[in-house]
Amino acid sequence: MIARGVRAVREMYELTQGLGNLRVLLVSGLVGTVAGGLLNPVMPLYLQSRGLDLQGIGLVYTAGSLVPIFLQPVMGALSDRYSRKAFVVSLSLATSLLVPLMALFSHPLPLAAALSLKLLLARTAQPVNGALVADFAPSKKRATIFSLLDATSSLTFVAALAASAAVIRWLGTQHTFFLAGALFLVSSLLLLKLEEPRREAPKAEPKGSHLRLALESLRAPLDYVRDTPRMAGLFVWQFFFAFALNLFPIYIPLYAMQLGAPAELVGPLVAVSWLVYAFAQPFGGRLSDGLPRRSGLILAGLAGMVLMSAVLGLAGWLPAPYGLIVMVVAWALLAVPDGLHRPAAQAVVVEVAPTSERGRFLGALGSCAALAQVLAPLSYGFVARHAGLSSAFLLSSGALLLSLVAMAWAPERSAPAPVAHTPVLTPSQEPG
Repeated sequence: MIARGVRAVREMYELTQGLGNLRVLLVSGLVGTVAGGLLNPVMPLYLQSRGLDLQGIGLVYTAGSLVPIFLQPVMGALSDRYSRKAFVVSLSLATSLLVPLMALFSHPLPLAAALSLKLLLARTAQPVNGALVADFAPSKKRATIFSLLDATSSLTFVAALAASAAVIRWLGTQHTFFLAGALFLVSSLLLLKLEEPRREAPKAEPKGSHLRLALESLRAPLDYVRDTPRMAGLFVWQFFFAFALNLFPIYIPLYAMQLGAPAELVGPLVAVSWLVYAFAQPFGGRLSDGLPRRSGLILAGLAGMVLMSAVLGLAGWLPAPYGLIVMVVAWALLAVPDGLHRPAAQAVVVEVAPTSERGRFLGALGSCAALAQVLAPLSYGFVARHAGLSSAFLLSSGALLLSLVAMAWAPERSAPAPVAHTPVLTPSQEPG
């Protein structure tokens, strides 16, 4: 896995030759991913040790998703008018300073407030980060670059997860927070090397106060749908896709243990999907950039996810040990269509977005995802409590089906004609 990750980073480095800003984003993102991977296993236990129960922990994460529903389109629109770099650096620095601060709180209320603020800032920055990558990525290699960025991040995250137990034993929980905070700070400082991208001036720059700009940003989805009715498909797809994905990090570990997996194998079982996803993405990105249109690959990928999510739900009705075996296989295979189609979907979003207001458009999409992240835990929790975990996975399959129907309606611009690329991962370099 480490060798594969190193090779992916090297290929990404070769692909971005002459694109220094993308290299800065790659290195900064990998450092931040290591920090996130170290904190991921310890955070729920740390919150619990400070007096927060499961409901309280859920509320903290819900609060971190609620406010970005309104802030993401506003932040995206402001980044179109002013400086994307300034927004990204300032939000990243603020986030990095909150991590070591959390290690100093012994009372649950300030700890919960700090974590909610950290989640809020990180999620609010997502559309600006996405717009920044899109500003720097050349159109002929767009899906390939998106796929390799995600693949290297996924592999780095898995490696950090694997190392987290040893780091926590060596440093202790509190000092692990300080280490993660230092890594987040380094990641933020690296972003200072970014050059502000050249962007077109907005076609109709909002006039008046920032309040008016904020209000106009909040109605962005309605504006885009009114101008292009088929754009509604893209917003519906974003909502249901985010809704479906929100199930897996919460319930896959519980589902595995319910089906008989030993507690010590739950972590590796969860990680296997990350690995498969990271290996599938470079194929999807390269394939998408070579196709005349991206929609076929996207719809096929979503159809595969619908099927595998349904199989995950049906696994709960099988007798032991067959239910666990089917669940593990379906969980691993789910990552294949996901990894193959997602770079193409990311590229379509960028290609459909008006170039002069890319941040506003991505912010509007991000608010749909944030709304789904608020509603999904409540919905899945209700279904799991009253109908069982299997039914929650069937609900996720239904959400993916709705996202497929929506994406079939969404507009798409033709992908650029195939060109000779800088060498990247090819099928002959991958296993199997």
